[in-house]
This record gives sequence, C-alpha cells and structure tokens, in this order.
Amino acid sequence: MEDKKESYIFYNVVAFLIRHIGHLIFLDQVIGKENIPNEGGCILAGNHTSNFDSILLFRSTKRVIHILGKAELFKGPFGFIFKGMHLISVDRLRKSPEVIIKSIRLLNEDKVVGIFPEGTFHKETIILPFKPGVIKMASESHKPIIPFAIVGKFKLFSHPKIIFGKPIYLDQVEENDKLKYLEDTIIKMIKENS
Repeated sequence: MEDKKESYIFYNVVAFLIRHIGHLIFLDQVIGKENIPNEGGCILAGNHTSNFDSILLFRSTKRVIHILGKAELFKGPFGFIFKGMHLISVDRLRKSPEVIIKSIRLLNEDKVVGIFPEGTFHKETIILPFKPGVIKMASESHKPIIPFAIVGKFKLFSHPKIIFGKPIYLDQVEENDKLKYLEDTIIKMIKENS
C-alpha cells in the first residue's frame, strides 16, 4: 500500500509535470515499465549517466519512488524540492547504515526504492563497480530488484531511453556473487540497447 495521498501532494504534482513535460524536452522512451509491479515493495536499480536520470524514473511509473540521492542536493537553494520528492539523503563521504535501515523499512511497507548502485555518474566507462547496499536491501527485505539500463544522452530533443528488465529475486539467483550478477545483468542490458 502506498503512503497516504495527502502526504505526497508535492511529489504527485512534480511527478505529473515530469511525466508530461519531460518527454517534450528529451523525446525519451520508457521500455519495459510493465516489469515494475503495481503494488508491493521493490527496488529499481540501474546505471547512473547524468543528473537527469531521476527524470526517467519518475516518468516510468505513477508509484512514489524514494530515490537515494547525495546529501549535497538537500543543502542548496532547491533542497526543498528534493525533500518534497522524498529522496533519501546519502552522505557519500562516510558509511550510512541509517540509509539502508530506512530503505529496508520502506520496502517492508511495500514502497518503491530507487537506487544508482554506482554511487555517482561518470563518462569514462560503461559502468562503475556497484556498492553492496542494494544487495543488503533486497536480501533483508526479501523484495525483488527491478534492473534498469539508461542509454543515450540528455540533450534538447535527444532520445535517451530507460529499459526495465524482469524482476530479480535474489533467492532464485544461483551465482554466489549477487552483486556481480546484478552488474552483469545491467551491463548486458546497456549493450543490447545502445
């Protein structure tokens, strides 16, 4: 069950605008959004390519997504926007077990958590090594990971795409290294759609 609607008025208004205006700016495509469950907790996890990646996530589903974002976003003049969008603040300079705890609580409340496991975006390589928090969240909440791949550039009237894959249930993954399995899955999705 989602949070009470009245506690998400700001989120709903901004997400509505993003869903209806974002496409006009970037001509973006959302593929495989049927893989995002309509109810129940899940983790949306994928590669990080730019500051605009969250726009594609917000355009992908009408469900509220609690996205993990760097703490610096909350300190600027537009910090109220990120708070209003229910982002989860992450201090990248230190370990933040409270972030994992909060994310697991949200998942157990059947909410959606969005995460970029690389921790930052880059242009040097296809993907940076994933941080293990995403696996801990999924393991302890027993919720699926919905992998996504973002390909293309965010420029005016460009055509970036976000592709969602089938849900990954960690207890059904035979490989011992679950994090590498997730990395490999997303790398394959990026290559297949580039």
